[in-house]
Amino acid sequence: MKERVICLVSGGIDSPVACVLAAKKFDVVPLHFCTYPYTSEEMFELTMNALKNLKKVVEFEKIILYPWAEVLNVIVKKLNRREYTCLICRKSMFKAAELVCKREEAGGIVTGESLGQKASQTLDNLVATSYGLKVPILRPLLGFDKIEIEKISKEFGIWQERHAGVCNALPNHPRTKATAEEVDELFNQLKLNGSIRKNLKKTVEVRNFKENLRSLFAKHP
Repeated sequence: MKERVICLVSGGIDSPVACVLAAKKFDVVPLHFCTYPYTSEEMFELTMNALKNLKKVVEFEKIILYPWAEVLNVIVKKLNRREYTCLICRKSMFKAAELVCKREEAGGIVTGESLGQKASQTLDNLVATSYGLKVPILRPLLGFDKIEIEKISKEFGIWQERHAGVCNALPNHPRTKATAEEVDELFNQLKLNGSIRKNLKKTVEVRNFKENLRSLFAKHP
């Protein structure tokens, strides 16, 4: 029997590819953080379409949708250092995914992170956001560039021309070189664990795509 991992999947290009690669060795459970209203309903539907395409090439039992707006609201409204917004959000997602791992009896977290592709994906920031977790983070695309990832996506048959856009909470000048101590201190100041655990109870499991997407979206205000 394959060991289970939780795959963080967005509506972008990278994370679905990482999920397909992980599925070669693991039993995968895709996990999507629903950030509406920081992204539009249209972006949510593009994400669901990406997951639907993923379902065609990867065998998984369900997708977990994690409502994230409440957590992101705390970060946006209370964080006094805006340049750390994405890093605190990422750290919080890893903390949430760790709880999902425990609930789903999974041994690790898979991401589509590629070194240097985003401000949150510098070597320093990868260390800072994942520091202190009790499960490993697997990054199968770490050494790939965007062109290589797009090529693999097309080869797998999961490529789509339109992808979910950037989160509206993205700061103008994100921090590119943080320390684990800085990120942990800000995370603790915001007391995010309560919101993370509260919204864990609101997660929704999708086992097929026969539901009306707008109706499903309404479950994640």
